[in-house]
Amino acid sequence: MELKKKIGIVLKKINRHGRENIAAVILLNVFIGIGFCIVLWLLQSYSIDFCLRTLEQKAQEAQREIDMQFSSIQEHLEMLAGIIGTEEDLTSDHVTEILQLSAEENVVSNLGIILEDGRIMNQNGSISDAQTNEDYFIENFTLESVDKDRIFVLFNVPIEKNGEEEGTLFGVIEPQDLSNYFKVNIFDGNANIFIIDPQNMAYVMDTVHDRVENIHELNDFSLKKGYRKEQIISDFAEGAGGRTAYFSKRRNEYLYTAYEPLDFYNWFVLVTVPESTVFEETEYIGKVLFGLGIYEAVILLVYLLWNVIHTRREVYAKEKMATTDLLTNLKNRNAYEQTLSQYEENLPAGLSCVYADANGLHELNNSQGHAAGDRMLQTVAAAFVELFGPECVYRIGGDEFLVLAELDSDCASGKATAVKGKASEAGYHVSIGTASAQEHADVAAVIKAAEQRMYEDKKRYYIEQGDRRKMR
Repeated sequence: MELKKKIGIVLKKINRHGRENIAAVILLNVFIGIGFCIVLWLLQSYSIDFCLRTLEQKAQEAQREIDMQFSSIQEHLEMLAGIIGTEEDLTSDHVTEILQLSAEENVVSNLGIILEDGRIMNQNGSISDAQTNEDYFIENFTLESVDKDRIFVLFNVPIEKNGEEEGTLFGVIEPQDLSNYFKVNIFDGNANIFIIDPQNMAYVMDTVHDRVENIHELNDFSLKKGYRKEQIISDFAEGAGGRTAYFSKRRNEYLYTAYEPLDFYNWFVLVTVPESTVFEETEYIGKVLFGLGIYEAVILLVYLLWNVIHTRREVYAKEKMATTDLLTNLKNRNAYEQTLSQYEENLPAGLSCVYADANGLHELNNSQGHAAGDRMLQTVAAAFVELFGPECVYRIGGDEFLVLAELDSDCASGKATAVKGKASEAGYHVSIGTASAQEHADVAAVIKAAEQRMYEDKKRYYIEQGDRRKMR
């Protein structure tokens, strides 16, 4: 019984080892999944940081370019006013040619002169009444809207002759025309430049559309989590650059943005790129990681299945080893005791027991060696298996065999006699006793009766043989 307990402990350890392996595989899958999520989050964070740093650099470059462009326009108009100031008649054809040539070479969309009497000379030479164009009489470098749908910048430079002001040279720029001059070649051309007026949070220049169609989009914008509207308002008020990400209703996605202040009219230049572009590579890497995760999960699942099968096979092998006699391949005493406990609880009425002993094993081992004794035991075992089948035959001792089979007494006795005959044909003798549950109330009594009859058969054999030492 002590050996049986030890075997049970071993089997429990094997089962526990299998469960531990399954748990380890599941935990490993969980940790791999967490690792992939962390890597993907780090990649997204890096992509956002790289994007904003790139946008910030481009916003600063655009700021310098736009400021230089407006400064250049101002200087050009001052130079042009000086040239026109040398003319006798500001309305002459020569002045008209100067205005037309200058307009063709510059971003200024319209040039004109405000004469002393208030009339306006257009760049094509026509004269307009001052009352018709009263909106032009504003200060230099000013944003103005004539018909509320058109935004433009107006430059004013005085035309002086002999130290006296003879008129005012003005130039009109529609900021949207600037979109043809400022481009950003980053993120595969998916980035755009905008100029906004922070006073009303409206676009002034839009490099996406031919005209500013989305002028009121920034009036009620929402920011991506992690960015604060108060910070943007503060930056605009203080004329400071910064970074943000706001939702574009026109694009239906977030735009990552860097902004820098311009040197005129408190405008800001924005360089933006869609979130889909920012995460394009990250999404690809994420798909690769997801595929890799699926692949590893499948590998681990295969390993898990293999481990379960291997563990079950190992358990089966250990069970078989624990309940099988290695020499004869019959069930051993451990298996016999397990079966005995089952019959103690429920004894079939037709159960029969055959108790057998291979006579002369000790003498055969001494005279011819243990190999000869092993062959004897294997021969007897084979005879029992042939007559009774492997499921009900046990080797319970060195030379003792036992059969528990649901057979009637006559059938069991007949097969037992046949086993004895087969052993005799091989040159061996087997003492056998049989008993049935029809004769006794419990399995222990049945086995005891069969054992007693086996000893009686053994005694008769030795009496007939005379000298036990002569037996093989």
